[in-house]
Amino acid sequence: MKQQIAIYLRLSLEDVDKRTNKVKDESNSIASQRLLINRHLDQNPLLCDLPRIEFCDDGFSGTNFDRPDFSRMIEYAKKGEISCIVVKDLSRFGRDYLEVGDYLEHIFPFLGIRFMSINDHYDSAKHEGKTIGMDIAFKNLIYDYYSKDLSKKVKSAMGMKQREAKYVCCIPYGYKAHPTQKHQMIIDPETAPIVRRIYMDVIAGKSCTQIAKELNNEGVPTPAQHKAVTRQASAKKPQWTHRALLGMIENIKYTGTMVNHTRESRFIRDKNQRRVPKEEWYIRENAHEAIVTQEEYDQAQDAIQRRKKSSRTTHDQSDRVYYCGHCGGKLEKANGTVFACPSHRYHDGSPCEQVRWQKAALEEVVLEALKGQIEITRIEASDAKKAAKSKGDSLQRQLTLLKAQYDACGREKFTKYEEYREGKLTAEEYLASKDVLTAKQAALKEQLDECEAQYEANHQKSLAATAQQQTVTRMSGLSDDKLREHLYDAVERILVYDAESIEIVWKFNEIKKDTDNNVGVGA
Repeated sequence: MKQQIAIYLRLSLEDVDKRTNKVKDESNSIASQRLLINRHLDQNPLLCDLPRIEFCDDGFSGTNFDRPDFSRMIEYAKKGEISCIVVKDLSRFGRDYLEVGDYLEHIFPFLGIRFMSINDHYDSAKHEGKTIGMDIAFKNLIYDYYSKDLSKKVKSAMGMKQREAKYVCCIPYGYKAHPTQKHQMIIDPETAPIVRRIYMDVIAGKSCTQIAKELNNEGVPTPAQHKAVTRQASAKKPQWTHRALLGMIENIKYTGTMVNHTRESRFIRDKNQRRVPKEEWYIRENAHEAIVTQEEYDQAQDAIQRRKKSSRTTHDQSDRVYYCGHCGGKLEKANGTVFACPSHRYHDGSPCEQVRWQKAALEEVVLEALKGQIEITRIEASDAKKAAKSKGDSLQRQLTLLKAQYDACGREKFTKYEEYREGKLTAEEYLASKDVLTAKQAALKEQLDECEAQYEANHQKSLAATAQQQTVTRMSGLSDDKLREHLYDAVERILVYDAESIEIVWKFNEIKKDTDNNVGVGA
């Protein structure tokens, strides 16, 4: 086990004041936790010089242990990469007292992990063979009760706000928070005209794709860009898309109607939310000022439905593997037969305009590439099998020699003992020769163990190569029609660049295939 200290830090969203976006108790901030722990370790002469590794879960609740860096830390512990875990207090580690107790009483002792909670004055090295104590157990119970009670209170308060037709989550684009009335929203004079324009364009017969392109060409800020300006949120590669516009067109809140409680969770920030039946939704008309009338909303829905019916295309499972080589977006099928990148619809002069292939032609190229990959893999598997056999024979000879040498040492030790019993060797001579032979045997045993491990690893490689060879041999004997049935089983993704080249990422390799039949094997 590595003598490495794990520093675990956690900040929950409950610790942050939503109005000020600041930590309610500065001592719970990530920076404060880090400073406290490092200062404590620096003052410990037995721990100050040991290397440290930090694990941080920022914005994760302590009510469960489904946290990314916590899980990563436990994996480190299981692999023997850390010998000690240090936290500011038990509430940072977790608020489920049963699971916390299980870690402290069973899991960490089993793994040989020292656990320290600074503010709780707990160090497992000083409690070896004892329980964690009633004070610690009681604190855990209090933390657990606090979390569950807080979750109930938050859910209850949120439910009350939802029934009162107040916003409890994100404010739709076109609105902004009321300056004085909490959980109320008013029309945003900057963005509301854009929302109304979108509705009027749809009613006039424009497609969402056409509208999105116009907005992008005019440089109209997207909802993400507007949010980035007003709230310093991140806006990575923002652009108007037909999907974003569809979401706005279908949002009944723009008519002044507030709809809440469409989804619910068991506790706060539970990722497994369930859909709530429509009859249980909280719906209130005239909850806020409308951007569009109910009649305009209905007209927009009708226009969208008519366009959906006329442009509906069928999709099969194979469509999921085709991506644009320029922007990385999924390709869409036009007229049910032609793959194209939709991104060029939203910007003029985009290289994505070059991405346009007939599906049948694409599949023929991929099929030929698959045949080539099968042959390459068959040759590689055959070469790997031969190499494994050659290495296996060499290791077998080495094992035989090492075993013979090891056994010879054992026999020589017995001979020396017999010579000592017969008086041919003094006790000093016998012990000296015995020590030499024992050391030689120990060295041979290490070599034997290493050689046996190499032999077993090589044997597994040989089995894998044999299995692979058998598989590709069977596939090479298939007809084109049968091979087409397995085409997408072998493909991870297909990146289309233009009408001349594509890149195929296989589940077992990478190949770049140009239509001039030049095939290159990727790294």
